[in-house]
Amino acid sequence: MPPEPFSLFLSAERAEGLGAWRSAQADVVSLHLPVDEAGFYPAAFDRMLREARSADECLRSLVQDTERIASFVREQFSPAGRRGLCVFSCANRGLFEAFSLPEPFKMSLTVSDRPRMLPLEAVHGRYRRFLVLLAGEKRARLLEMHLGEAVELEAPEGDMLGAELPALAARTASLMQARKADRLVVGAAAESLPALAQSLPSPLQDSLILEPLLGPDRPIEAVAERVRHNERAALKVRESVLVQRFLDEMKAGDAVAGLETVAAAVQQGCVKRLLVRDGWTKMGRCCPTCRRLSVDHRSCPWCFRATEAVLDLVAELVDRAVTNGVEVFRVVHDPRFDGIGRIGAELAATAMKRPEVPTSRALRARFALKEGWTSPLRSRTA
Repeated sequence: MPPEPFSLFLSAERAEGLGAWRSAQADVVSLHLPVDEAGFYPAAFDRMLREARSADECLRSLVQDTERIASFVREQFSPAGRRGLCVFSCANRGLFEAFSLPEPFKMSLTVSDRPRMLPLEAVHGRYRRFLVLLAGEKRARLLEMHLGEAVELEAPEGDMLGAELPALAARTASLMQARKADRLVVGAAAESLPALAQSLPSPLQDSLILEPLLGPDRPIEAVAERVRHNERAALKVRESVLVQRFLDEMKAGDAVAGLETVAAAVQQGCVKRLLVRDGWTKMGRCCPTCRRLSVDHRSCPWCFRATEAVLDLVAELVDRAVTNGVEVFRVVHDPRFDGIGRIGAELAATAMKRPEVPTSRALRARFALKEGWTSPLRSRTA
């Protein structure tokens, strides 16, 4: 028998439950997996699983969890336009949860005492939760949509646009509050939309999106695609505003561009927003000792150790920015962004104007030498 379909929809209640979930010990396995359209992600996952097991003794002991996750990725998960997947498993306490994301994040397989929710926290402010009301004369449908996924809630029947319209409006208001939705999408025939909108409570009328192209007979995927279209349009407007503001801040010296300079700024902790071209990847270097990232430094300019190759320096920087609570915005459309290096950082108010890798002379004055001896150039008060 084929495996039962697994819901990847993340309700507000489910998200809060995962955020508050804790285990008495480090036995929660968290997977973050970018999903590619070509379908290479299962092979990439298998390779990462082998490497993680060989490097992490704790992960080797959680065989049931890793096998359950592997089975889900290979047999139950359907990419279907999704770009990211998060899976959490704790067999000792009966936890297994998975949801999809509209953006890819760095691939990782970690063990902790709680689900690692950083990717969700990183996109939370950009993607709204929608409640969708589709009303016809004899029946209505109520759906919820978030992060590109849609789920059917209710389908009441009756005189929906007549005698039972007040009850439908009251039920919609109740679900908006219970499901913690940000926006309400109302779909009905064009001549019915004004009366339907006016029947809703005043606070809901301020968050309305009217859709005469939608109705109760439309398939759920068609409804979801229409809502996704509206969300992409809103993100495109915000993208244009953010790129223009970034260009203005660059002229004023409050923002920097270019991979090397942005890498230094992220690692100094002086970035408040990171903008990066969606889908852009670049190889780089990483110091195995101090974990400093750079574009092409064969020797770490901070601790002088030989660096190692990093397949995707951009993903590493995004991951570190997310870990530090920095907002990451992926630029998809605006062509102006490509002319300034495809990556940029808005600096915090207390940041240095031009964060750079320190010179060798400055390093000799501030840090120990390769062999661990104190630098003779270090000041006596250091």
